[in-house]
Amino acid sequence: MKLILIYWKIIQSTLATENYDSILKETSNWISTNDLHKKIGTDKAQMIESCKTLLAMGYLKTNPKQSKLFYRKDDKAQSEFDFTMLMDAFEMNQKTELHNLSQLSSVMRNDGKGLRQKCLDVLEHVNEEVKRANMVKAKLDYQKKSSLVSTSVAEERIKKLDTHIEKIMNAVTNKNKDDVTVKAIKTYFKQHEIKLEGFKI
Repeated sequence: MKLILIYWKIIQSTLATENYDSILKETSNWISTNDLHKKIGTDKAQMIESCKTLLAMGYLKTNPKQSKLFYRKDDKAQSEFDFTMLMDAFEMNQKTELHNLSQLSSVMRNDGKGLRQKCLDVLEHVNEEVKRANMVKAKLDYQKKSSLVSTSVAEERIKKLDTHIEKIMNAVTNKNKDDVTVKAIKTYFKQHEIKLEGFKI
């Protein structure tokens, strides 16, 4: 349980995923935290949190033998244990988001011209969660095609991630089913690069 909480504490960060691409682009070879920060030029504390998240998701590895902390992109497949810990952390996050959704008395502003700020805050968290799950799916697909993980293991893990994503997205889209609200929610996710074609809206 302690390990699950450690993973959850890392993954539950509300920092945006915009740093991820920049970090992965600069970590083809071993690079220190300071040098990575110089290349990316973003807030250092935010970058370190993003690195921790990518590490927990299996996208990065570290070299603990060095006196400084070095990062490098990791194409190796996660062990079953690490993947299970990651999914448990995702599930804990999902419970939080489902609870937050249930606490919303209404989604739209009183004037009906947009989503309430509380709703937008919840959708932002959901958006980040779905992005992270899709990133893990993308890596698994790459590993499967590169024979870095067996097809059966990759497809089983992708199926678990799809179920995870579908559960939270269905909860979002079923919160209110009137046309105006559905359109507002759909527009939000389109603007934030979440594909909703696979979900009934």
